[in-house]
Amino acid sequence: MLKTYSLTKDTLLASSESNIKNSSVVYVYGDEREYIESFEHKYDLKIGNILTFDDRVAYDTMIDRNDEKSLLVSLLFPKLHEGGDLDNLRTSVVFLVLKNKLIIFTKQKLKFIPELLSNMVLRDVNNFIEEVLLKLVQKDFYVMLNDLRGVKEKIDDLDSKISTSGPIKPTFADLLTLQKYMTALSTTYGANHKALDFIKKKFTTNDIDFTTKKIIDEIYDTSDTMDRIILAYGQYLDDLENMINNMISYQLNMIMKTLTELSIVLTIPAIIFGFWGINVDVPFQKSSYGVFAVLIIAVILSLICWFWMQRKKYL
Repeated sequence: MLKTYSLTKDTLLASSESNIKNSSVVYVYGDEREYIESFEHKYDLKIGNILTFDDRVAYDTMIDRNDEKSLLVSLLFPKLHEGGDLDNLRTSVVFLVLKNKLIIFTKQKLKFIPELLSNMVLRDVNNFIEEVLLKLVQKDFYVMLNDLRGVKEKIDDLDSKISTSGPIKPTFADLLTLQKYMTALSTTYGANHKALDFIKKKFTTNDIDFTTKKIIDEIYDTSDTMDRIILAYGQYLDDLENMINNMISYQLNMIMKTLTELSIVLTIPAIIFGFWGINVDVPFQKSSYGVFAVLIIAVILSLICWFWMQRKKYL
């Protein structure tokens, strides 16, 4: 689908989709092959491939037949709330910066893009494309930061489950999901750094205004914050995994210890019953209470063995 926005004075307003040519900003999402292929043919781009293979970013400077310079920049955006396979935890956002038009491509609709574009008030209408792009990138990073903070709640939930229920099967599933999240996020942030450096290089000049510089600096600060948070979360999950493994080893040792104790204690009655079962004369053989006597002897010796192992701290 297409959503178009036109610049009216200093504000972006939603316009009719039929007004694509005169629109200042166009948001393309879903299956719009004809529109995408028209730009691929004009600028010799592979926008469809970038949207399909969302494991890397793309950035380039292009010059068309009229010597007009255009920029292509793509960012990765995580989709943690959708879960699923590792390959489905990211999507690409492609920005095509033309002379007087900004075109945004995504495979699926991202809610924050039309929400931000609608009624966006611009400070400098002469450089509105640059301002809109930077604000979109800034919002992109803010959304990623909020999603990353949401991971902390999942980690806290996992920590609570381990404290109350121990390392049960659902715990391993939750830990695996969080580790996939960390992998998707770390690769996303690493790739976005390259695209961010490209944007800074193209938009930072000697006569850059203070507001533009401030937005770029805030984006870098947000990126650095995410790097620190994901490093801390990743280390905590590693420690959590080691703790789970230690708990499993401890439980296994306790089970083996209990089985060993039982086998030692039960060995004594087996020996006694075997002794009274041999084909020779044995005590209590002719007594009507012989069975009970043998049982009492077996219990007494087993208890003596049990208390002796407790005293020796074997139990």
